Amino acid sequence: MSIEIRSCRDAEEMQQYGQIISYVFASTEGVDEEVANTLPEWTTCAWVDGTMAATLGAFPFTMRLNGSPVPVGGVTAVGTLPAYRRQGLLRAIMSQALLTMHDREQPLAILWASMGAIYQRFGYGLASSSVRYSFDPRFAVCRDEVAAPGRVELQRSAEEALPLLKQVYIQWATPRNLCLHRSAALWRSSTLRPRKKDAPVYCAVYRDAAGDPRGHIVYTTEEKPGPEAGPDQVLTVQDFIALDPEAYRGLWDYIRRHDLVGRVEMPGPEDDPMPSLLLEPRMLNTRVSDAIWMRVVDVERALPRRPYGTRGEITISVEGDGMCPWNNGRFLLETDGQTSHVRRVDLEPGITVSPNVLASLLAGHRSATYFNRAGLLRARDEHALRAADALFHTEYAPHCPNGF
Repeated sequence: MSIEIRSCRDAEEMQQYGQIISYVFASTEGVDEEVANTLPEWTTCAWVDGTMAATLGAFPFTMRLNGSPVPVGGVTAVGTLPAYRRQGLLRAIMSQALLTMHDREQPLAILWASMGAIYQRFGYGLASSSVRYSFDPRFAVCRDEVAAPGRVELQRSAEEALPLLKQVYIQWATPRNLCLHRSAALWRSSTLRPRKKDAPVYCAVYRDAAGDPRGHIVYTTEEKPGPEAGPDQVLTVQDFIALDPEAYRGLWDYIRRHDLVGRVEMPGPEDDPMPSLLLEPRMLNTRVSDAIWMRVVDVERALPRRPYGTRGEITISVEGDGMCPWNNGRFLLETDGQTSHVRRVDLEPGITVSPNVLASLLAGHRSATYFNRAGLLRARDEHALRAADALFHTEYAPHCPNGF
């Protein structure tokens, strides 16, 4: 049996790549568009005796990490045909993909996982949680019914709305954490993607009293009759962006004015304010699950790329990185909060972590104390633990509103 690990070379191989994606994920919806937006050199695949057997793609994204832009590999389309599983192909293509990202100076890799168990063994750590609401808008009443002074305008089309949406999104995403820079392709294939081909996607923009755009919502609606009498439409929010509390309340009120909607499906970050605003937060039926998984591809390049929560220094020991062995060692991080320097040292570590835990710390998803209590992080002493907590603090909870 001969195994070849390489990128796709031509349109015919990209077609095979798309066919494997469709088979593995049991869907053809959006696959043609994804393949069209993927350059062959962004793929890493395995051929067994000349037959494509396993696939992986990595989009070259720019991501905000605690407000700072960082180049990352957006891993996607990971799949192996059943006849070729349990043969080490996924490990082989993942290893090659991480090496390629390292050579391209992409210090981080991110993905949405179909199964978290698959990627934890490759050094990925949970970087954010997905919060989803499912509620009847008639009962989602705020404690203080204060009307927003601006207005919400339904745009005539997504194409016409896009310049305004971009303007608002850039302002919103710039200081945040794990948000992607949205290319035209990402707007089309993710944010503005219809639930099925040719279905309408609606965009509404909130303007304040002065007429300035301060927020937007992208959503779809469909009729889903149920067994009970009452409103039978479902409104699914795809993007909810508000630059201030006024815009947030204005867009929330706009959702609630859809009288024929019986259920709203809506995503949000872990630090979303709505549970604190509602008269009865249970009405949101909140579900929390894993979201973005992140992998540190290059510790020395990744650590200096984000702002930190305070001035200070700490020595971090990374152990057990078999996929990216150049990451193993001790690294001294020195920062004034905004600017940081990292170098290899032979000093006693303040904290000792796996690559999985380091990724979660870097994203600000959980604190060093949290991992220490779970037995996943060793600290030299209480002072080092508290220093790590303060350093890895982020301004916003990590949240990526885009699928890929």
